[in-house]
Amino acid sequence: MAGPGFSGIRKTSAEAKSSMVDLSAYPILTEEVGYPPSPLSRPSTGSQGPGGGGQGLGQVAASAISNVLGWKTNPTDPRGFIGALTQAFTLTEVEGHIESSWNQRTYTVQTDLAGGITGAQASLYTRAKDAQDQCLPLLDGLYPLNPDADPEYVKALREMAKSQIVEIVKQFAVVPPSILRVDTYFNILLGGKRGRLLEETDFEEGKGPVLSPIEKARLAKQQLDPSVLSDPDLIGGTLGHLRNVYGIYFQTPDGRNNPFSNSVEDETDITNFRVISDYMTSLLQSWIANARYFQLTLGSAPAFLGTQLILMSRQFAVVAETVNEVRFTLDSVFIGPNERQQLLLDFRRLPSMYLEDVLKEIEGVVSEEGPRLIRDGGRIAISNNLMPVVGTLIGMIEEAKNPKNVGLLPDGYRTPRVQNSLDDLRDQLVQLQILSRQVGMPIPPAAIVG
Repeated sequence: MAGPGFSGIRKTSAEAKSSMVDLSAYPILTEEVGYPPSPLSRPSTGSQGPGGGGQGLGQVAASAISNVLGWKTNPTDPRGFIGALTQAFTLTEVEGHIESSWNQRTYTVQTDLAGGITGAQASLYTRAKDAQDQCLPLLDGLYPLNPDADPEYVKALREMAKSQIVEIVKQFAVVPPSILRVDTYFNILLGGKRGRLLEETDFEEGKGPVLSPIEKARLAKQQLDPSVLSDPDLIGGTLGHLRNVYGIYFQTPDGRNNPFSNSVEDETDITNFRVISDYMTSLLQSWIANARYFQLTLGSAPAFLGTQLILMSRQFAVVAETVNEVRFTLDSVFIGPNERQQLLLDFRRLPSMYLEDVLKEIEGVVSEEGPRLIRDGGRIAISNNLMPVVGTLIGMIEEAKNPKNVGLLPDGYRTPRVQNSLDDLRDQLVQLQILSRQVGMPIPPAAIVG
């Protein structure tokens, strides 16, 4: 009598045998694939440009405009173009004429869905950019009050602090920002631990801010919440090291005046450091307060529409790319373009369709119909139009994997490589459905007039 694990072993053996038959019966096809900036991503033949090679002049111009505006070009969206143009340039009247200045951006202002950074992230980015613009000149102007300060350390700490502030601001311009990277740079810049009260053991070497014994006792006595340690005389990290090396604290840990501060200019130096510290600790508080909006989850967590549309635009492109991967996989098992147009799939619960029509329908939804629905109808269209359509596409792919007439289809259709590529397409559609669910909104009930 076979043991309980015998059926599992037999199934695994059958799967391995099927894969070996797949590899031996059908060739492994390869093709050169390149993404920018790889040379393979650009056309290399024809007369698209000067000298008969490279990108066409139109492509070069479109790419340059997109880079300047921070906007994905879309010929059918003039309002998006005007919005991107308005945000990219500032017009100023000078002595009777208008001068323009370019506002360089590190993020995409709009996508083909007319989306952009909005809500919590836009608020954080605006505050962070303002903090950077104010703090960097102040950092450049700081000078050490301590006459024994090592000039090499003085310069290194100032440059480190500037670099860390810039990196934090860069992350707020990315969709989605890296939570780990932002947290890491805040901890490096300000020191401390988040999530509980500091204890005296936290200040052992390598565990927390580098403070003097008196500072440790003062902090433990106050029981400050380390989620935002806002006292400029107590913060750790790079700014804390900078304060200690420069000698630009306001009071000593035991409450006495700074012995290095002797003039209004010296106190202005201390004040500038406190301004920098207050900017960054305030920004950290805002980051903590809005952290829930940046958690990447497969659930239905709420999201801001503008920012979410950037992710949805990317997912549309992923689905379209996956459709072409399915076609390539079918080519590898000798089911070519002409055969796909005549390969009828007899679905069990849906009307029968030809295989290529299935792929074209998915491609049409993610490249044309879906973006148009979102642009025209917003949240309501996402919930009441796009999501039902995507749900139908998911059901269609599930039916396509195992139609009623699967035994009459070419042998290559039943191979693991084709089945796996269809699974991948279904998974990408499910991910699109999840992203849509986070920002969709049902149609509001009609008001009843009495």
